[in-house]
Amino acid sequence: MRGGRAFVTCVAGGLAVAVLGGAGCRPDCTPPAGGVRPNVVLVTVDTLRADHLGCYGSPVVRTPNLDRLAAEGTLFERCYAHTHVTVPSHLTILTSLPPAEHGVLTNDKQTVRSAETLPALFARAGYRTAAFVSAKHLGPEWTLGPLLTHDLDVYHAPRRMSVPARAAETNRELLRWLHGACGGPFFAWVHYWDPHMPYDPPPPFDTAYYHGDPYDPHETSMAGVTYGWFFYEIGGTRRVLAERAGEVRALKRTLGTSGHGTRQLILYPNSLAAYALPPDEHARVSGQLAELASLLRQRLPLRAKLSDWLTGVTDIRFPLGRYAGEVSYVDQEIGRLRAEIERLGIAERTILVVTADHGESLGEHGLYFDHFGLQEANLRVPLIVWAPGRVPVGRRPDIAAGLDIAPTILALASLPASPAMRGRDLFRAGGTSEPVVAESTGGLQMMIRDGPWKLVRTVTGFYYTDSFAPPTGGTELYDPDADPREQTDLGALHTDVVATLGGRLDDWLAAHHPSPDGRPTGPVSPQQEDELRALGYVE
Repeated sequence: MRGGRAFVTCVAGGLAVAVLGGAGCRPDCTPPAGGVRPNVVLVTVDTLRADHLGCYGSPVVRTPNLDRLAAEGTLFERCYAHTHVTVPSHLTILTSLPPAEHGVLTNDKQTVRSAETLPALFARAGYRTAAFVSAKHLGPEWTLGPLLTHDLDVYHAPRRMSVPARAAETNRELLRWLHGACGGPFFAWVHYWDPHMPYDPPPPFDTAYYHGDPYDPHETSMAGVTYGWFFYEIGGTRRVLAERAGEVRALKRTLGTSGHGTRQLILYPNSLAAYALPPDEHARVSGQLAELASLLRQRLPLRAKLSDWLTGVTDIRFPLGRYAGEVSYVDQEIGRLRAEIERLGIAERTILVVTADHGESLGEHGLYFDHFGLQEANLRVPLIVWAPGRVPVGRRPDIAAGLDIAPTILALASLPASPAMRGRDLFRAGGTSEPVVAESTGGLQMMIRDGPWKLVRTVTGFYYTDSFAPPTGGTELYDPDADPREQTDLGALHTDVVATLGGRLDDWLAAHHPSPDGRPTGPVSPQQEDELRALGYVE
């Protein structure tokens, strides 16, 4: 019976007692009569960049549990997320539809068209199904809810958006359910929020990679770090600018803008290009906007419970060490999940897949402690498949992507993929993949990864910081394998490659039409806006 719980037999004083899910006792995980079908556990880790795992080459970050899974299973060396945004990336993983088709490009609450999902296909095959997510905006009350709820026996998420669950808390809920479902077959999706910002690993991981004084006045390594505006309490912008009221009024007269419009230009100076100013006047106004923006960054407080832990930090090794600590912490919890699978005696009939929705920028392109944009740091994610006796042991250098996860899992479970799914079974001999295409939040940028090359096209110009403000129509060309930090734009040297990849991107977009149904449900309520703001998704 789907949704039922197995009884656990414990022996106390020579008397066998049947209890439900008893802690410390091994449940009866005997599979049902007939052919034994594999269990599936899909683990998605939020904000986990691949190069911070030992098995992906990190010489510093300790991830023994993931390293062991990789050594005993298949590791895909070059796996890409299709966006740097949590909700749309998970929707792609669970449906094998690219953002261009499912139409979800932000974390805002939206309605989406009906689509076949992994839980639905496993439920239809008679599996028990559950999801344990560590963030409310992946839960039943948000965008994914209507797609998943009816096909899940259990769909557990935190009650508050502003208080995500730690991995250990999510594991408690997961393992409680697992004790009742271990007879199988079952499908479980597990999402861990760690290591998303704020980087706040529990002991001993909080001090595992940093032992100095993060506020040392003699340390200057944070001097060149500029944060995006969502790090700040920008509600105080008018108060701070009141100190320079004369300059602000002069800008309003010069530009013919309102107070609000002038403040927006200070925050996002790329819009100054729309004003017809003589070159000298443009340079003068640009300098004034930059000076006022610098004042705001000096005077505005960092946002409580999101980025205020960075207040006064002078040593960049501190936040980098905290991120590494978060990675090691979630590695520990994945190890606990594997250990319980082994303790229950179901390892030989369980498929465990570990991946991430996106990565994190830690200085690349001048972006710090965020994942805005289509840089390698934000899109290269781990993909490890551990399935004893079902997958070859080794490393795969060919490119994989989030689209491929669902078809691969279904094939390993001997279930057919939905005809609508766009990905491929990564273990099928002779399988070929389309170029990997990724899309940024709001469709501002597109990326195509094909062969050795990666092309980034800016559809709509934007401003994040001075170091990351690409203009509309701009293109960049990189060789990620030779230049993983993407420091050298090769577009001017390889105009033929730019033209070829640009044409392939156009062809791909023409073949993958946006969903007409993916759209916001309407104005976000004040409570929902406050919750999204607490996670840094709204300024």
